[in-house]
Amino acid sequence: MRARSFPKTDPYSAKAWLITAKSLFPQSFVIQFEFYIVEKTAKNVDEAARILQDMLQNFPDEQSLWAEVQSILESLQKEPQDQKYCFLTELFAAIPTATQCGMLAQVSKTISDVLERCQLLLIVMRKFPNLVPEHGIKVMEMLVQEEINSDVVNNPVNCYRKLLVCDVMPLVLEKGGHLEVNVFQLYLWLQRAIEFYVSYISQPAQGSSGSMETSASSDTGSRPSPAKARGLSGLSEAEMQVPDPWGNLLRLLLLTGHRLNWDMEQNILSRPKEYQIASLQHQLTRAKASNAGETNKKQILHTGMVLFVYSMVHYVNHVHVDIAGTTAHQTPVVLLEALSSPYTERLSPPKAKKNKLEKSPPLIVPSHTINASASILQSFEMAVKCFELLNSTEELKYEFYQLCQKWRKETHIMMSYFQADMNIYQGNYLEAITHLQTLVGTANGKTAMKLNLQLASCHLCLKQYSKACQLVLEQVETVLSLPGPPVPLCSSSSGNAGEEEEGEESISSVPGRRLRLMQCTGAEVLPFCLQFLTVSLRTKMSTYQLTDSILAHMIILLQCDWPRQEALFNEIISTIQKQGTFTYNAFFYYVHQVDILEEFAFLDTPEGGKVNLDIMPISTKALAQQRTVTRGVNKGVKEDFKAALEKQVGRVPESSDILIRRFLHDEREELLKSFV
Repeated sequence: MRARSFPKTDPYSAKAWLITAKSLFPQSFVIQFEFYIVEKTAKNVDEAARILQDMLQNFPDEQSLWAEVQSILESLQKEPQDQKYCFLTELFAAIPTATQCGMLAQVSKTISDVLERCQLLLIVMRKFPNLVPEHGIKVMEMLVQEEINSDVVNNPVNCYRKLLVCDVMPLVLEKGGHLEVNVFQLYLWLQRAIEFYVSYISQPAQGSSGSMETSASSDTGSRPSPAKARGLSGLSEAEMQVPDPWGNLLRLLLLTGHRLNWDMEQNILSRPKEYQIASLQHQLTRAKASNAGETNKKQILHTGMVLFVYSMVHYVNHVHVDIAGTTAHQTPVVLLEALSSPYTERLSPPKAKKNKLEKSPPLIVPSHTINASASILQSFEMAVKCFELLNSTEELKYEFYQLCQKWRKETHIMMSYFQADMNIYQGNYLEAITHLQTLVGTANGKTAMKLNLQLASCHLCLKQYSKACQLVLEQVETVLSLPGPPVPLCSSSSGNAGEEEEGEESISSVPGRRLRLMQCTGAEVLPFCLQFLTVSLRTKMSTYQLTDSILAHMIILLQCDWPRQEALFNEIISTIQKQGTFTYNAFFYYVHQVDILEEFAFLDTPEGGKVNLDIMPISTKALAQQRTVTRGVNKGVKEDFKAALEKQVGRVPESSDILIRRFLHDEREELLKSFV
């Protein structure tokens, strides 16, 4: 009492009385504890640590002592920058190691909350790795059982699972020495880890960057932090962070593989993530080739699964804005059949050629406006290969399906988007249409446009021209109705589109199928749609369904790409010459390209075949009937035709964009009739 009576400004007088009291009553816990409080208040780290150690040895059953110990251990889990807990952390560090271990082990037994107990044991194992074999498996089993018993069992992203797969499991696998654990149990833990990381990365989170490479960083303001939005309540702010989810998952896979004696490099854990990915790919190829039993199948399953979800999520995050949130692109990126010159031949190739082409994968030509296109394509192709491998046998397919069943809804949506693109890549158009029709029902905006363009592309490849062109015309109307400055239709008005066409032409000599990867912007979509309509109309040229209207529609559309499509125009002219006649009374309303007008003037001459052209706004037949029937019955009509041509050539040419917009709007129904 005399010691407590002195003010804090006079600690030496208080200590003198306490030394006297301690000498008189060396076995009194109250005096020893009071001595400890004085040293702690004075922030004398070494002296306070010595007194605390003495009390733990001499008074191990005192409740107030263990309450103080627990407060010290709790400080170890707080933010290191917090000055309030800084002294307690230093105090713990000054205690001998053996005493530290005893403190941690003893306090963990008194904690009833499983999560808190596991967190404390995690601290024990991190500080004393020699205790990992003793406590590691127990902690993992406790976390698994507590998750099963809790109300978060249906959500893989929870505090128990996070502590298990991000903190405890890597420590146990790396520091556990010889673990007495069932191999089957190891696979179950690995599956839980895969499920957690895939769900963590694919689910939406407020304030998250949406990128698979970034962490769930803290947010500001009234919004919840990303970690809380991801369902990790129950852990501290620092513990809720998952800085490098994919790096952690790869490390966990490699640690598990070493435990299971998989065929892999010895020092791969110290290599960069990109190297690990490449190594796992080679490892997967070797495992597939060796086919050496049950262990080999499990290695293929889990390695293939990790590589698949890694590459699939990376790809989807870059091409689907609605899923990824803020990505490298503000608009969706769409994968379509390329409409290059050999395209119509690919619609119905000879059988021998078709079988040969099917063996090699198609070439994907990305738009130059797409950021990191090489990385996107690499991820897509790796995901396709892994998916094919995981479905190569009934056993692997069943195991893969079982793992996928536990994924969250958001992950399954990602999977559906990927499968739609994969089916287009593989040429499985009916399966692609099934996926796309499911997705388009809930899509809107540019995502709906992307899906409808893919549907149109699939219908075209299945020769369902009417449905394909109906979808394309709908997308044209959607783009043209968007607010803001008019989007250029023609490649002559859009430098980007022209560059894309040149890119396709430069690889047109490459055999096999070609796909196009482009952004869903008006500048890229509209030229593609016009080319799509032209290609669809061209398929009618060698059929009995060919009409003058179809030929005229192609001529009108070709003006947008003139003179790039001059070869097709010459083909149309040859067809008209063979027919000997051509009728389209809206010709002068939509055709203004001088080269095309001059060619039609030539058709009217003997050298051009003296083709009977009925292209005046009022039919030449009607004009002929109105005139007096004489030996020169058509003389006035011919003069009218020449005058109309000269007038059209002499006019200031109308913008191709305006002309084609008018044509697509006014002649929409006539265009659709061409495909009935």
